[in-house]
Amino acid sequence: MVKNDWAILDRWWPERDTWSQSKYGMFLLSLFLLLGALPYALINRFSAWRGTNTYSFETSLDWDLPFVSWMVVPYYSYYLYFPLAAWVGASAGFRRHGLLFFQRMIVAAWIAYALFLIFPVEIELRSQAQGAEGLFGVLMTALHEADTPYNAWPSTHVLLSILVVFFIRHVWQKKGTWTMSKSIVAWTACGLLVASTALIKQHYLFDGVTGTALAFALWYGWIRPALN
Repeated sequence: MVKNDWAILDRWWPERDTWSQSKYGMFLLSLFLLLGALPYALINRFSAWRGTNTYSFETSLDWDLPFVSWMVVPYYSYYLYFPLAAWVGASAGFRRHGLLFFQRMIVAAWIAYALFLIFPVEIELRSQAQGAEGLFGVLMTALHEADTPYNAWPSTHVLLSILVVFFIRHVWQKKGTWTMSKSIVAWTACGLLVASTALIKQHYLFDGVTGTALAFALWYGWIRPALN
């Protein structure tokens, strides 16, 4: 049986398996918002206040890549991944899978956060993120106001989005509903999101590479074996 990493949840919410799918999904999403998203925001602001810059793996290619303003849309699509993962993880017969995945995805985020604190890096590419107009300009301005240029590597946008796609594929394969068309859509969307981190000048290429490597290592070495 798929286990629960945090036994305290069994004491606090012992009847959660009787909840509706929407309520259970909100439970999973709330766990992530409290333990995953909130720490990110706090560390981001702390790093900006500290103003320390350590190991930056900046390359000339980071500066040579063009700024592509419309790629801000795939970048924002990141925030849709977690409600979708929560809904899938709350489906009948897969709630233990959903809970375990969210627990281990949160721990994956904590690993990234520890690296942010130990190796703070200021991303100096934002000077190239100029000329966005209309909706793209509004989205870029909002992004820059909400997210200071720290929390660099590994990119949590890359790390967590790949883990979510892996999880949804895992559940839908078990259900027999994962198709080639879904695979193409899911991985194309995820690929655009990964590319957007560099093309809107939010991250160095190294950040995306390390986020991808960590996602694959954690999924195949730690998360998928537990789900099976």
